[in-house]
Amino acid sequence: MANDRPAAIPARRRALTAATIARHLVLSLAAIAVAGGLASCGGGSGSAQGPSGPVNTLQLTTSPALTRAFDPAVTDYAYVYKSGSPVNVNVAAPADTTVSIDGQPVHGSTFSSQVNLVPGQSFSFVVNKAGTSQTYYVRCLPVDFPAWTTERGGTPQADYYVFSPTQSTAGIPTGNYIIIADAYGVPMWWFKNTTLPVDTKLLPNGDIAWTSSPTGQEHKLDGSLVRSFTPTSPVGVSLDVHEIQLLPNGNYIYISDVDRPSIDLSSIGGLASETVLDTVIQEVTPAGALVWQWSSFDHTSLSEVDPIWRIQFVQALMPADPYHMNSVEPDGDGYIASIRHTNAIYRIDRATGNITWKLGGSQRAESLTFVGDPYGNFGGMHDARRLPDGTLSLHDNGSQRMRGPRAVRYRIDTAARTATLVEQVTDPEVSSSFCCGSATKLASGDWVMAWGGTGSITELTPSGSRAFRMLVAPPFFTYRAIPIAPGVLTRADLRKGMDAQYPR
Repeated sequence: MANDRPAAIPARRRALTAATIARHLVLSLAAIAVAGGLASCGGGSGSAQGPSGPVNTLQLTTSPALTRAFDPAVTDYAYVYKSGSPVNVNVAAPADTTVSIDGQPVHGSTFSSQVNLVPGQSFSFVVNKAGTSQTYYVRCLPVDFPAWTTERGGTPQADYYVFSPTQSTAGIPTGNYIIIADAYGVPMWWFKNTTLPVDTKLLPNGDIAWTSSPTGQEHKLDGSLVRSFTPTSPVGVSLDVHEIQLLPNGNYIYISDVDRPSIDLSSIGGLASETVLDTVIQEVTPAGALVWQWSSFDHTSLSEVDPIWRIQFVQALMPADPYHMNSVEPDGDGYIASIRHTNAIYRIDRATGNITWKLGGSQRAESLTFVGDPYGNFGGMHDARRLPDGTLSLHDNGSQRMRGPRAVRYRIDTAARTATLVEQVTDPEVSSSFCCGSATKLASGDWVMAWGGTGSITELTPSGSRAFRMLVAPPFFTYRAIPIAPGVLTRADLRKGMDAQYPR
């Protein structure tokens, strides 16, 4: 599997991601459009001369404009490339301050300078004041780079956010960028993929991995390819775009799609003989050898498919998608899987493949009882995760339940067979979440949410106040947004990776 080119695949497999998006749209009550654009982005005019009189604080503008106004406390900036034109840097410095732009001679007072860059490249400038110096960095963005606005209502607890704003409510997405932005909304690192990336995350080994169709990939920050993920077993399998993880034992876990032909779906509104898309958890070695797998079809009943998702069988989407697994989480000697079309979370014993508990959806012998939850069920949930304290977190979309999405956390008691609601966080400005989404509980207590299908990425305090928000310009949104905690990556790491991809 590693670094191999995928074999030829049928047209339907090549269109897997588009088909997945279509299912999300067809099965939804409504899609959300969010207003916004990249803050202060574009061909800003700047001022070649700057203020006519003395200034008390350093003023710096560029044309094209920086994506956020210069602030001496913020070290990294970006602007959008204007074809064939240099970036003009305009400085007005107090009497005790001098500035050097891109290694050019030091100047004080009011002056302008030009720097020639192509997309991806960066320049720095050094500010000297009272015997101290501070270096700042400005990177050039491609013209097709995704746009967003940013708000800070507090102090974010995450250093960075990993996301791919490639999903769309209006046709097939374009752009294909994997992005790491800082807690000011400044893009610090990106990689442009040849196909649409979906699940994107920083791995424990410091690499970036993402799923795509037909091949997922793992890259170093310098852009170099580490390995590709192309399932080869059983015959007819293809990579599902919903999950990729590096396990503590060095293996990888992902979801694969396997066709099950000639399945009778008449009991749930389908035909007497249809091809079913079976979502299968697969654990593989770094070389791609299959070491373990678990099939939704083999371990759950078609009767568990929630009636609110059975519209797909009436509309004859092919292949039929009764399961639609969208997250897999290691849990000691097992795994926790979210299966959207049963509206349920399943805990799987690795040794036997048996389901040890089920939360949500229809009742079966292993089902847990909700305690303290005002809704007592899910609507198309995503991103089920086991936290260090043993609680279970997830993004409950509320899809087709006539309610907004929420981040929820439960205490699981397998002896009492209960799931007690510990925490619930919502955003009053997000009224629906027709698909996708994530909910990450930080060690500090904050929640980082991608409010599925809306373009809104937020960091919320436990009380629900907003410390940070990014609004991706419509019609695009991100499948997940994963925070990076302080100390995991440095700005120098990200700059070095970008400079390796785009040297000057």
